[in-house]
Amino acid sequence: MKALGIVCTPRVGGNSEVLVQQVLAGVKEAGGESEIILIRDKNIHPCDGCLSCAITEKCHIKDDMQDIYEKMAASDGIIIGAPTYYTMGGLGVNFLDRTLPVTAAGKLVNKLGVGIAVGYGIAIDGVLGVLRRFFTYNHMLCMEGIAGSAFKPGEIKQKERTMKFAWEVGQMMVACHKEGGKFPKEYAFPVAKIMSQKYGLPSVYTH
Repeated sequence: MKALGIVCTPRVGGNSEVLVQQVLAGVKEAGGESEIILIRDKNIHPCDGCLSCAITEKCHIKDDMQDIYEKMAASDGIIIGAPTYYTMGGLGVNFLDRTLPVTAAGKLVNKLGVGIAVGYGIAIDGVLGVLRRFFTYNHMLCMEGIAGSAFKPGEIKQKERTMKFAWEVGQMMVACHKEGGKFPKEYAFPVAKIMSQKYGLPSVYTH
């Protein structure tokens, strides 16, 4: 399995980046391959709303998104991590706005999708909702979202449950891929149950 992590935080070592890396660590431990893309290091222009990609299935803007399109299409699973401000941070919005070409071309159908949002309060669920919608529009298998409560860069590393949760989601991605995009028996229930049974940690959604 090839898992592609896409990090949409401007912070070096930001919390959403940490969690994407943690999911990828779970993937690698389970025998999968991984690659990470830091959107902050890419030259990505805003979508100009021309909508030509809905017909041509290609974007006329020549920048780093062209390479990202290829990596997304070549992956088996995609993990997208973003911080929360009023809603998703600007890097994430800009990136998602430019993904219509792969959606129009059906390049992501049946891939696995994991959304990660880090911040505080109701904005977290709002960002996870945006990522769920992205996966749904692309006819991907939307797996469990990861909600992290943290503020300072790297603070999420102190949240044992969240870190273990992200690692387990990486494991689950590989297991689902091996089953042809179906959840195997051991994942017939929320990962929160694994937190309780395997680690003795609270079986609650909040991290």
